[in-house]
Amino acid sequence: MGVSMNLLSGENCDYSEAMHEIERAIMYRTLRPWLYPDIIFYSTPIGRQFKANLQLVHGLNKKVLKQKMELTKYIKTSASKKDTENDSVEAKVRKPFLELLLEYHWKDPSFTEKDIKEHVDTIMFGGHETTATVMSWALYCLGIYPEVQREVQEELDTIFENGMNEYISRAVLSMMKYLECVIKVTKKLSSH
Repeated sequence: MGVSMNLLSGENCDYSEAMHEIERAIMYRTLRPWLYPDIIFYSTPIGRQFKANLQLVHGLNKKVLKQKMELTKYIKTSASKKDTENDSVEAKVRKPFLELLLEYHWKDPSFTEKDIKEHVDTIMFGGHETTATVMSWALYCLGIYPEVQREVQEELDTIFENGMNEYISRAVLSMMKYLECVIKVTKKLSSH
């Protein structure tokens, strides 16, 4: 993002803890279908805590966005024009994601601050145990849909009929079409 979060100290430590609590609440709710309706879930203690944690996370993301916007505006207005040699060097430097979003926002006002905030939320949420969460969801979904599990197993058996090597190449991964679809659908389901 281009902003130091210091997640292990002060207010930001609360952020990290809130993210873990949000993940726990999502798994808790997932395994209890009677909590799927929002009106029921948010009337429970875990639902109210989930909402409070979500507000804390959104609040910090908003604060980070505001700080970065102010810093970027300050740098833009106070920076003198660089000569062409410096521009060519600067063009090779990778910019933080948030800075790229802000530049796009200033070039195209139809890309609103709300849009930026949603992208920031996505990236911030995505940075917390994404792989473990998606894998947990995938295993859960495979468990409740045995016919899908059989299809995945058949695909893998076909691919590895001559035995499995220690190293799985990109070529082998590209053959796992059905498994890829399962993972993508799982990611989509887990983001709701």
